[in-house]
Amino acid sequence: ANHLSRGLLSSSLVFGAVPRLLESKPRERWLAREAILLGIGLTVQWLTRPYECILLVACVLVYFLPALRKPDEARKLARAVTVVVLMMLPAAAITLLQNKQAAGSWTTLPYMLSRYQYGVPTTFTTQPNPVPHRELTPPQQLEYRMQVSFHGDPAETVSRFLGRLEYRVRFYRFFFFAPLYLALAAFLLALREWRFAWVAVCLLIFALGVNFYPFFFPHYIATVTCLFLLASVTGLERLSRLTIRSLPTGPEAAQLILLLCAAHFLFWYGLHLFDQQPFSMALRQYETWDAINHGDPAGRAAIQKALAEVPGKQLVVVRYWPQHIFQQEWVYNAADVDGARVVWARDLGTDENDKLRRYYPDRTIWLLEPDARPPKLSRYEAAPVSTLRVAP
Repeated sequence: ANHLSRGLLSSSLVFGAVPRLLESKPRERWLAREAILLGIGLTVQWLTRPYECILLVACVLVYFLPALRKPDEARKLARAVTVVVLMMLPAAAITLLQNKQAAGSWTTLPYMLSRYQYGVPTTFTTQPNPVPHRELTPPQQLEYRMQVSFHGDPAETVSRFLGRLEYRVRFYRFFFFAPLYLALAAFLLALREWRFAWVAVCLLIFALGVNFYPFFFPHYIATVTCLFLLASVTGLERLSRLTIRSLPTGPEAAQLILLLCAAHFLFWYGLHLFDQQPFSMALRQYETWDAINHGDPAGRAAIQKALAEVPGKQLVVVRYWPQHIFQQEWVYNAADVDGARVVWARDLGTDENDKLRRYYPDRTIWLLEPDARPPKLSRYEAAPVSTLRVAP
């Protein structure tokens, strides 16, 4: 949900500011305001999804291409670009600082260091599979093998690329209620206008751009959420103009689609208002797959809250049970591991754990068993004797 919300924030700022940069009044304060908003939007995107930020910049450039042929518009854009670059300088500084703290190098992204050490995240489909340079724990080995299998060993081909693109279209349903598919078809009627053709081009840029990565999740394209919304609204507007045998049937069709969308939303939202009721739990197994988790289904928030209530520095040793699902990782640390209040580490056996205890003599050591229901947090001893109460 956080990835989606940040993507929606950046897209709203960027795609809201871009058209107004050319349509704004010639006064500098109007130009600067839109350029500042554009810069903030690109900054948010860069700090959260750097690769997708490149795609977003490409969308902005496509919109401005026709204006570059007009000297007055080109000069206006040059001034705007200066403001945008100044707004993005803090993001560049933050990125360099994070690289230095997490990877020990100003120019090495944490992604790159993780890929070198553990072989994950995997590379783009046009690149060879990464090779780990550290010994992997069993869960890390499973994660690495899974990513290698998704990536595949053969070189990328056009047919594989297009096949992957076609397969992923189904996941775009995350952004639409089913009745809106009719509105999307009507949106095609608006493509004769440059602004709507640009929307389609932006969607194509993101669809093609993220297709170079072996995995796909909806938050990869969350940046164009507002464009999906714009396409839906525009499609409804065009549909409302429809007439059949001189009868204005379009408005009624658009109203019916909106009614079905409202019914869809209210039904599932209403079920979640009664999460603990038997009828809600019975029906939620049929919920559409594009739902967003809420609450604390994995128990992470409860563990974090319990640790926050304990004074002093903490060391949490995470012990996975044999049936643990390897994608559900719990060990994540701050860039400055030694300076963090809570340090997370995998259980590597008594000898290795004792090394950690000697390295962090000033920390309270806990044993976390995330596969218990609910997850169990207890003092780490030869045999755990005290348990920290975790609120359900």
